[in-house]
Amino acid sequence: MIAAQSYALPAPAEVDPAPVLKFSFYCFCIFNLAYYSRFFEWQLWYLHVPLITSSIALLGAALEGKLLSTLGTKIGICMAALTALYAINIPLSSWRAGSFQTFTQDWLKSVTAFLIAGALVTTVRHCRTAVNSIGFGSGAGAVLVNWKGQIIAGRLVMGKGSFANSNEIAFDVLLGLPFLALIVMDGKSGKLKRLLAFCLICNSVFTLVRTGSRTGVIGFVILGFLLFLRTSIAGKAGMALIAMIFVLLVLTVFPNSLKERYASIFLGSDARELAQNNTEARQLDEAVSSSAARRRLMINAVKVSISHPVFGVGIGQFGTYMSGVERLEGLHSGWQGTHNTYLQISSEAGIPALILFLTMMWLSFKGLRRLYKRADLIADPESREISNMAFALNASLVAYAVCVFFDYVAYSPTLPVLAGFAIALARVGNASLDATEQQKRVAPQIQLVTLAPVNPSRPRRWVRPNTPVY
Repeated sequence: MIAAQSYALPAPAEVDPAPVLKFSFYCFCIFNLAYYSRFFEWQLWYLHVPLITSSIALLGAALEGKLLSTLGTKIGICMAALTALYAINIPLSSWRAGSFQTFTQDWLKSVTAFLIAGALVTTVRHCRTAVNSIGFGSGAGAVLVNWKGQIIAGRLVMGKGSFANSNEIAFDVLLGLPFLALIVMDGKSGKLKRLLAFCLICNSVFTLVRTGSRTGVIGFVILGFLLFLRTSIAGKAGMALIAMIFVLLVLTVFPNSLKERYASIFLGSDARELAQNNTEARQLDEAVSSSAARRRLMINAVKVSISHPVFGVGIGQFGTYMSGVERLEGLHSGWQGTHNTYLQISSEAGIPALILFLTMMWLSFKGLRRLYKRADLIADPESREISNMAFALNASLVAYAVCVFFDYVAYSPTLPVLAGFAIALARVGNASLDATEQQKRVAPQIQLVTLAPVNPSRPRRWVRPNTPVY
């Protein structure tokens, strides 16, 4: 009998980066925890943890010569071109000092976050750690809001900081949900870690509903639909059951003011008829008036984009510009932003800047989709992990693309960080998949065959030399 013995090459082990790069990477993970949780906006703000950790991470990436590799990608070229347009925009702005402040205090920090995210993530394990830091940071932020937040006009908000806006809370929660779900589905994670991630998901969804953010609910439904498409038939049945239970809980547990606010997504001004008392009627009037005011702002942003198509009116200066226009028209100005990130860029920085911004998003989507489609075909445990990470990052980008349609956060680090992660994950993920495919091609060529007796325990009969055996 012939027994085959496999001498296939083992999977190549990941090489740990240099100590400086490794330390810088963990500093970046601490930055993610701090930024997405917003903890240091409330406590120990004087320690300047986000600033210190991001500075160390940038210095480490620069010392190891990793920054140029990020800028050399297509997304990096778009980022550099967008930064150049913003810089050119400053002397042409309607208020140069304000645009200079937006560029130096907001956008340059976002560029720094982009370079760090793209440069410091050098292995698949680092990708997993980095996205976990975003998920746990977002989950911790939801816990902080439920602990320290307060209900104002029927909506959950914080007293200060960026979480003073309920839409910002919902935005942050949505970005972290795909990464928390990734931890729950990761079989390599410990049971305690997966249980913690599941609890944070439940708390995050509870927080999202309490904010009363209609944008957040729309984004949450889209995330659920994406996950529904990717799961198995059994998973789809489980998700459908969970969705029904969730809707019943919302209808029975949460106050009428929140339910009526969410009903205004479909009913519009007719939602006023659902009010059961004067307080609810006033809150619904505010919700309907808010929607109407945002539509007016979006119309004004379209007009400004048409009248200033190349360089806009100056980054961060839509509210300032419109206040001057409305004052000349004898109208009261609220100094408000566009409430739409895409129109914010086109009106403040020009249509070429918007094209670069959209190109960055499209390249990120394209690279991640191609990666998880390729990884799905290999059906290897590590390949499935890469596929799940790419899908989670893609889902987070989808949530961003939807939410910024109702918010103005053009110069925040959110998209730069996600785009930097997309560059890093595509680089290390494709390298790992190349190694796996190479291993599968080489393995059949080095199979060795050895001879073995039919029954090794049975003693062999002595045979006289040159005597045939019958």
